[in-house]
Amino acid sequence: MTNDDQHSTDSIDFEQAYQELESIVERMERGDQSLENSLADFERGVALMKRCHSVLKDAEQKVDILVKDNEGLFNTEPFDDSL
Repeated sequence: MTNDDQHSTDSIDFEQAYQELESIVERMERGDQSLENSLADFERGVALMKRCHSVLKDAEQKVDILVKDNEGLFNTEPFDDSL
């Protein structure tokens, strides 16, 4: 992945990145693309996943700060992703 791929995702919000990522997955699952197009989609998908992860991590940090700043008003529990 080049720096251009990363920079092109910097201004995309979470919903846009997630939507584009879903489209890429659907195209790749069909399996009717050339190897070059599949590789380009994979690279773009990695950049989009990184963007989504970054946005979610930032949101989690903001929530943690708000909860700590308002201690006693909010209680947090670890997320159980096995559900």
